[in-house]
Amino acid sequence: MSHHRHPHAHLIGAILLVAATAARAGPAGIEAAHQAYHWGQYERSLALYQQLAAQGNAEAAERAGYMLMQGSGVYGPQVPRDVARATALLEQAAVAGRPHALFVLGMADGAD
Repeated sequence: MSHHRHPHAHLIGAILLVAATAARAGPAGIEAAHQAYHWGQYERSLALYQQLAAQGNAEAAERAGYMLMQGSGVYGPQVPRDVARATALLEQAAVAGRPHALFVLGMADGAD
């Protein structure tokens, strides 16, 4: 009886190894940022959102912009208010089609 090895066995094994490693590493990307936010790790979540925004993630830009617009009044000293940076992030998100970003920008214009 001969045993035939699948021609892609090494590739399949490598894919499974990468998937298992990623699963152990915890949530990646936007999920990690959301998780940090919900755990009250605002400084970490903001840093993750800003990193993702720099990579073109519109949702992350929207969330980072919102956090920076609210600042320490909502998030404590972990997140100082930065209207200029918030506006830039919210505009990035709005251009990418995130309607809530426009809403937040409109609220900020009305409050100033």
